[in-house]
Amino acid sequence: MNNKFNRRQFEFNELTRLQNIHKTTRNYIPIIKPIIRPVIKPIIKPETSLLNQSNIDIPVIYKFNNLASTSFKIDLSRENYQDKIPKIAFKEVPIPQYFETDKFDLNSINSNICTTIHMDIFASDSFSDPDVNEVKKKGINKIIHVYQAIYKSNTYTTGLGDFIRSCFYIIEFCSKYNFQYHIIINHPISKFFKNFPLDGSSYNNNIQMFTESNFDKCVYDEQNYIKKFTLIQQTFGRFLKYLCSLPVINNSVFSYNILFPYDNITIEQCNKLRFLFEPSNEINDKVNEILTNLSIVKKNYFILHIRSGDGYLIDKKNKFDPIYFQSVKDEITKFISKNKDVNILLIADNNIIKLLLKEIFPNIKFLIHDITHIGEGVQLQENRLENTMIDFFLMSNASFIFSLTSYTHGTGFSYWCSKIFNIPYECKFIGSL
Repeated sequence: MNNKFNRRQFEFNELTRLQNIHKTTRNYIPIIKPIIRPVIKPIIKPETSLLNQSNIDIPVIYKFNNLASTSFKIDLSRENYQDKIPKIAFKEVPIPQYFETDKFDLNSINSNICTTIHMDIFASDSFSDPDVNEVKKKGINKIIHVYQAIYKSNTYTTGLGDFIRSCFYIIEFCSKYNFQYHIIINHPISKFFKNFPLDGSSYNNNIQMFTESNFDKCVYDEQNYIKKFTLIQQTFGRFLKYLCSLPVINNSVFSYNILFPYDNITIEQCNKLRFLFEPSNEINDKVNEILTNLSIVKKNYFILHIRSGDGYLIDKKNKFDPIYFQSVKDEITKFISKNKDVNILLIADNNIIKLLLKEIFPNIKFLIHDITHIGEGVQLQENRLENTMIDFFLMSNASFIFSLTSYTHGTGFSYWCSKIFNIPYECKFIGSL
């Protein structure tokens, strides 16, 4: 056009383009009538370019507040005196779903979009962990969790606290990844539980034990109270490989482990184990008799649990380090001063410390009897085994458990008892870190 602007031709082309657009559009929504201001036509010389005219008042066709930029297709046809524009079809977009098990603080995200987070994204109904799928490809549908004295390759079992912990883990694992499970006590302690009819006199030499632990370390406060423990995530993958290596019998594998549950323990899990670890009628009667003789009422007394170590429980060590014993006395003194009106029952892994403390704290209730470690290949005697289970069920009926331990990892005997029976619990490490 030789730098000339043909207004009539431009308007004709634009109207034609817009009219062709609305023909392909069927869905529409009404919009508010446009706000139109009158146009003041300037006097323009034919040879002057429109683009160079700064004083032209351009009409406002559509007026939107707080809108930086937008674009849409306009239908210039009218219906009931209203202009029409196409409807916007919204598309459903799947988004990540967060669960209680996702230990991730969304409030801690600032502007770092590269922050790694762990979430469950359900892309399809069949989605699951690929490593767990390798276990299922082996035809494994059920895990039979067996507690017995000896496993394959003469591997000795662990203590009662470790066994309870492993039960929490296997219930968590199977519930989370859709496996069935069954817990069997093929061990002499089965006779003290109501719901385990096996006598534990024999065991299966072919059952393997996963001996690795996922325990990392305990976290203490300034006074050496154990507040929580951290776990090793990589152990999970090795446990899956272990399951894949086991012989499969009728879509089931037999195994044992000593793993900690990764997620928070639920009420449902506690209820299941509370049923499994219900005492037999005989042992329950003995526990009630002891409580009566000690003038103690169920759920109305505190447990003071002292774990001096396997040197006293297994090796029959009979002398205490003076610094250690003084620390125990100091802690008991503070504990008693805070709970003057409460019956306190002392449970310990050896009778020697009970006799020593009896002379210092005569108001504490004591039960002097021989106990035993249930695992570690210890030669079990029935009376010692029964006394150990009596201690366990005495703890299960307490309203609070306070434990003093010489182990940096705490003591599972009282800790996992408190978890099953939902008992408030505190544990303090006695010694140098």
